[in-house]
Amino acid sequence: MCFISTTAFAEYNHELGITGGVSFYLGDANYKTPFWKPRMAIGGMYRYNIDTRWAIKVCAVYAQVEGDTRDFGYIMPGGVYASFKRSFVDASLSVEFNFLDIGESKYAIGNYKATPYIMLGVGLTAYSNLLDAKNMYHVNIPVGIGGKWKINKRFTLGLEWSIHKLFIDDFDVTSSSNTILDNPYKSSKNGFFDTDWYSICNLYLTVNLFDPKRFCR
Repeated sequence: MCFISTTAFAEYNHELGITGGVSFYLGDANYKTPFWKPRMAIGGMYRYNIDTRWAIKVCAVYAQVEGDTRDFGYIMPGGVYASFKRSFVDASLSVEFNFLDIGESKYAIGNYKATPYIMLGVGLTAYSNLLDAKNMYHVNIPVGIGGKWKINKRFTLGLEWSIHKLFIDDFDVTSSSNTILDNPYKSSKNGFFDTDWYSICNLYLTVNLFDPKRFCR
């Protein structure tokens, strides 16, 4: 007998979509204030729904960040201030866990049209370093929360906020005038929170592709 299994498998396994939102920076020019000087972030994404709870997502975003120590009265060693602006590309692979079984099928009991979720992954940050005329590539760890809503069987609307932890402290160094932002206190060892971070908050719309999975027993 053949039937559509939606309690174990999502109706549409493949999603393709666009994202748009804002990005901001946390580092030596902004220690702790979220959404300070937000800049644009746009991109695209692909999601593979393993089942109604788990999904794998690939996302690529072009974004910008900026910071200025004068906004918070930070004075760097030597009594100087520093500011920067940076454009970059973030590409990530992440795993999502839905707190509710999301789906549209009348054959599955307990499927919801909307659910909150959490995500964790690994990413690559790419940008041009004008200071030494090099293209830079650095690994980052994205962690985030979000929510998704199935508008209908074909379209899903979502909102996601992710924080990306870098393992470098010179992401905010863009010219000879702001090199002080690279380990300003010349610590011999950087802790987990001593390197640079950036965050992306985006709204996305995806289209669900192909037919549901069918199984025979």
